[in-house]
Amino acid sequence: YPRRLALPTENPDIALAELPSEQRRDLTGMPAFAIDDEESKDPDDAISLDGQRIWVHVADVAALVTPDSDLDLEARSRGANLYLPDVTIHMLPPALTQSLGLGLQARSPALSFGFHVDDGGEVTDFELVPSWVQVTRLSYGAVEEKLDQEPFASLLRMTRSYRQRRVEAGAAALDLPEVSVRVTEKGEIRIRPQQRLESREMVTDAMLMAGEAVARYALDQGIPVPFATQPPPENPQQPMDLASMYAYRRQLRPSRSKMQEEPHAGLGLSAYTRATSPLRRYPDLVTHQQLRAHLRGETPRPLSAVSEQIAAAEVVGGSIRRAERLSNLHWKLVYLQRNPKWRGKGVVVETIERRATLIIPELALETKLRLPQELPLNTELALSVQEIDLADQVARFRLLN
Repeated sequence: YPRRLALPTENPDIALAELPSEQRRDLTGMPAFAIDDEESKDPDDAISLDGQRIWVHVADVAALVTPDSDLDLEARSRGANLYLPDVTIHMLPPALTQSLGLGLQARSPALSFGFHVDDGGEVTDFELVPSWVQVTRLSYGAVEEKLDQEPFASLLRMTRSYRQRRVEAGAAALDLPEVSVRVTEKGEIRIRPQQRLESREMVTDAMLMAGEAVARYALDQGIPVPFATQPPPENPQQPMDLASMYAYRRQLRPSRSKMQEEPHAGLGLSAYTRATSPLRRYPDLVTHQQLRAHLRGETPRPLSAVSEQIAAAEVVGGSIRRAERLSNLHWKLVYLQRNPKWRGKGVVVETIERRATLIIPELALETKLRLPQELPLNTELALSVQEIDLADQVARFRLLN
């Protein structure tokens, strides 16, 4: 699918310069944790807690990747990492990740965002510093077992307050099935449902805090950055069951990058910029380049130049998402093809007369099925594989009695 969509199938191979010598705040005495899925290989953010002050540390990619450099132009042409079940095609040379990824070296250079969260979930007292950090890498599962211990207990309390504020502002709390699809070097296909963990939500909200804080700082300082925006749905709601979530997702329009701040309705934020994944997303890198220029006392690039950077990356963005979606579906179908005796359950999420749309949670797979009779939404049905058509990317199932 990457080849069909004219996407790169090899990692970039560009020589890296040495990290520039500059003054950085030494935060290595503050415990910092990069929390991610076990198979993650590009840790670009970490969290610390200093009293009541949260720090989000982000890999300082813009220290090496400056605007219009060879590395920047290559990253711009790729837009983002391409995550496929069998391989990851990087936006930047893998050697850069090994050098700057948090926790991959004894100490890591970071751009650190410090802030407080008040009782109402508002982010205040923002601070921005280049830093040195010493990071411990942990999985979501490992942290889930430590949520009653510090600093995670306090972080969880703060992020819950922040999440409540976003929900009250209309954030969409959708819990549709997700899975991780991986193909091992031996060709084994592993499909693992993504567990809903409080540790994962805690990290997500901490990163959203950082993105909101950076957006407000950029607005206050007049720094042009790309804002992530999303218009509100026509009928805002908080769906509680799978069928309602499926229907509500169809109301939500895609998020967009804009140079003028606008609300992101799905997140419940009035201003937000992506700023915590510069190793793997180009808009995040652009935001870091602008912040770096500001910290050096230079004039950040004008709005028109930043807009051109983002527009160039967005040209390929749709193809990346499509390639990932099609590749994941392909390997799910290959898995079913290899397991013709598969049995599982589907949930009815939409019906038109007796034509139903089902979601199979353990595969995060959507399928169509003609029912023998009309059934209520959210009905669970036992299914088996009937036929797999890889060319058309279709799986057909039959009902089990």
